[in-house]
Amino acid sequence: MEDRLQKVIARAGVCSRREAEKLIAAGRVSVNGRVIREMGVKVDATLDEIAVDTVRLPRAEVAGTTRRTYLLLNKPRGVLCTVQDTHGRPTVIDLVPPFRGKRLFPVGRLDEDSEGLVLLTNDGELTQQLTHPRFGVGKVYDVRLKGRLLPTDAKKFEAGIWLSEGKTGRNRVHIRKAGPKISHAAVTLTEGKNREIRRAFAKLGFPVLSVRRIQIGSIVSRGLKPGQFRPLDAEEVAALKESAVRGGTDKPLRRRARPTGPTPRRRRPGKPDPARSSDPARSRAAPRRKTR
Repeated sequence: MEDRLQKVIARAGVCSRREAEKLIAAGRVSVNGRVIREMGVKVDATLDEIAVDTVRLPRAEVAGTTRRTYLLLNKPRGVLCTVQDTHGRPTVIDLVPPFRGKRLFPVGRLDEDSEGLVLLTNDGELTQQLTHPRFGVGKVYDVRLKGRLLPTDAKKFEAGIWLSEGKTGRNRVHIRKAGPKISHAAVTLTEGKNREIRRAFAKLGFPVLSVRRIQIGSIVSRGLKPGQFRPLDAEEVAALKESAVRGGTDKPLRRRARPTGPTPRRRRPGKPDPARSSDPARSRAAPRRKTR
């Protein structure tokens, strides 16, 4: 079965589909020894030999039969959200142990000065769904700003701010605290441009002090400290995929706590409820009038 080349590269866990398109345009991808630069080329993952930067992709990865890995990382400030850096700066991949035979990559962007949740995976299809604007999966950020943020300012942000690459949109702002010098807000983005929160608020006259991503779809940290990571369980992965189908930001997925203390006894069917009157005639009787 044939698929588009960029889709096959993403499925192999090399990078997202959009990043794969950039690799193809740069002439870094070859099929059966021939460099491919045009989009739309279809390949057969079971027959064609695909290489990125002259490194042949394993057949199991290309065919999508490799087991998928999903890690949730709490990225500290000063760490790059990329696979590797030419200047030797720390990346999110440096914070997790190597997984033999698997190429993990970060889903989406989180700039060096920001911190918070980053998903690392080798699932190219899910990466496409979580990062492409048409799926509308929301990410929630905890933002601290200089100045008093008023509801009118929040509405301007939500209406869209013009940046160099276009207008922002489909964002929500919830003001948690509007102090005289510092304000605190929760911002939900469904399409993240480069340093969008910082640049958009700066245009409104509010310098950003800190940005921390606290939720992806319905996924929250569950106590992860900066630099720590944990694997997503099957329920969380399913919830992420469901978010991509429906679009938007779901309520945080939390574990149900077991009730403490004695379990109340259930009333048998047909047995009167002791909390109610046991005399049906009394319950139907008209209320007595007060006598003078």
